[in-house]
Amino acid sequence: MKENRTIIAYVSKHRGNTYKITKVISDELGADLKKADEITPEELMNYDLIGLSSGIYVFGMDRKIKKLLKKIGNGNGKKVFLISTSADPNGSKYHKGVKKLLQKKNFKLVGEFNCPGAYYPLILFGKKLNANRPNSEDLEKAKEFAKEIMEKL
Repeated sequence: MKENRTIIAYVSKHRGNTYKITKVISDELGADLKKADEITPEELMNYDLIGLSSGIYVFGMDRKIKKLLKKIGNGNGKKVFLISTSADPNGSKYHKGVKKLLQKKNFKLVGEFNCPGAYYPLILFGKKLNANRPNSEDLEKAKEFAKEIMEKL
């Protein structure tokens, strides 16, 4: 049986929440891991399975993810999964822009994972959202997501 080559292109800022989740999924899948601005579209398309991962910034995935996708002519039905962290525990809804782009570019979406990430916008007022997230339970859920992706292949 042919080995499935997998890569995850990611953007992780601030507290490294997205990287923590992405690394767990990458390890579980045996995937290569590269920053989104350090990979070319040609390199990305050499893989059988592509993961795109970022925090949610201003109601969507990072522009570096979108920029990378826009440089690809046709995804040729290649399988893709999405990973994100966000202040909103229902952050998958902010994948919409990237999902539209994937559909337009002829990619096949095989899964989505979102995890709450620590966000301290009002730290001066003692307000913290999702403090200590991602936590060990979140990391276990990330492993389960990776196993679900493998089962779909």
